[in-house]
Amino acid sequence: MTTIFAFSLGILYANFIEWFVHKVLFHGLGKKKDSFFSFHLREHHKNVLKNNYYDSKFSKIELPGVIFLLLMHLPIATIATPFYTALVTYGLLFVAVHNLLHKNPDFGYKYFRWHWNHHMSNQNKSWGVVVPLFDILAGTLEKRDEKY
Repeated sequence: MTTIFAFSLGILYANFIEWFVHKVLFHGLGKKKDSFFSFHLREHHKNVLKNNYYDSKFSKIELPGVIFLLLMHLPIATIATPFYTALVTYGLLFVAVHNLLHKNPDFGYKYFRWHWNHHMSNQNKSWGVVVPLFDILAGTLEKRDEKY
C-alpha cells in the first residue's frame, strides 16, 4: 500500500511541477523577450495559433528540461523509489503526449480538451498537459466546449 501511495503522490507532485513550470516560467517569465523561457510563447504558441493547434516541431527544450528536472530530483530515488518512478513516468508521458497532441489536433480536441482550450481559447488558464488535476485544484481550468 505504501508503494501505491508514494507513486500516487509522485504523480500529483509531477502534475504540480508541470503546472508551475508552464504557468510561472513559460507564461510568466516567458513574456519577457530576453528570457530563456520566451521560446514557449514566441515559437510554440505562435505556431499552434497559426496552424489551428497543429505544431510539427518537436521542442528542442522540452526533453532536456524534463531530464534536467528528473536529475534534480534524483536523490529522492534513494529514499522513495516509487515516488521517483512516478516522476520519470510522468515526465515521459508529458513529452510523448504533448508532441502527440500537436501532431493530431482532432485527438487533442477530443481527449485533451483542457490543453486545446489553453491554446485555442485562453492561454492564461489550463496549464496542465497530461492531466488537468492541478488546474482543477487551483481553479485555473478553462472550461469550453466549442471547437473554435
